[in-house]
Amino acid sequence: MSPIKIVGPRGVGKTTLLTCAGEIAQEKKIHVISCAHMKDIEPGDAYRTLIDRMLGDDTIEKTVSADLREYAEADPDTHGQRHVMYVTILRALLRERPVLFLLDEAVHYDEKLLAMVLHENQQLISDKFPLAMIIAGTPALDYHLYKVNGTFVSGTEDIYINQLSDEAVRDALREPFKKRRVKVDEKALGLMASWTSNYPYFIQIAGDTVWEAMQEAGSSEVDLHLAQEAEPAMLQARNHYHCKVHENIDRAELLEQAEQMVDIIESADKELLMEDARQMLGEAANLNNSQAREVFNKLLDLDLIWLLEDDMVVPALPSFFDYIKEQRNQI
Repeated sequence: MSPIKIVGPRGVGKTTLLTCAGEIAQEKKIHVISCAHMKDIEPGDAYRTLIDRMLGDDTIEKTVSADLREYAEADPDTHGQRHVMYVTILRALLRERPVLFLLDEAVHYDEKLLAMVLHENQQLISDKFPLAMIIAGTPALDYHLYKVNGTFVSGTEDIYINQLSDEAVRDALREPFKKRRVKVDEKALGLMASWTSNYPYFIQIAGDTVWEAMQEAGSSEVDLHLAQEAEPAMLQARNHYHCKVHENIDRAELLEQAEQMVDIIESADKELLMEDARQMLGEAANLNNSQAREVFNKLLDLDLIWLLEDDMVVPALPSFFDYIKEQRNQI
């Protein structure tokens, strides 16, 4: 099974997918090693966390030999020693049962640690060991993986998640109510869908605010009037999310470049390809090619923009473009 890579902006459900995959794997008696944000603060901390996650399951503790347990508790002080220990422990685990790695927020992993995990895991997968791996992260993940192990990237099965289709949005809003035998009027459903920008996180908020309004009203169905009653709470929650994205861009000191990118996308009279967008950003912000590439990648990771499969640049969240322009006009 090829490693699976899940890429998407914050809030689209990547971690939820990993959680579901882990639950399914555990039902099948597969040992799940789940890690996130594996970044060294002190030398060896991230590595120590990884080993603890590998051996932390009660059933694994019973099957791993005492010698290996003692070996794993050692504190190797060089990367080479850690590398040998990692391979030894993982092979011992694989002799006992299948293993699934769930690597969340992988862009925030220590680069040496991630390179070791990717290289060794891919080799074991190629050698037909019962090992699977799912990696998730924001759009900067592609570039991060390429830096640590360029050959790994070409061998993954890729899942890119951003906006959903109109039909998928309506299904996602309708089904949770339907499962609870709550009837949702089609006009109400249309209003709820209009709040979401087809963005998975906003779909969750829309459903939640309408459910709360229904509970408060003591109703057992959702009509247009009830959805209208829920609309202010939904828009407030959506605005709060926009504010957080805006703050993240501002904290990265890229607000001016973000505003320039919004103008570039909205003024384009044809499909805007990545290379053209980067060049235009460099010209607008007075950046050289290397600087423009770096800023573009940061804006991609900060949820301002999104790349379609044909490298066309589009808003990651269309409603946020309106928000960023409103904030600029208030200054």
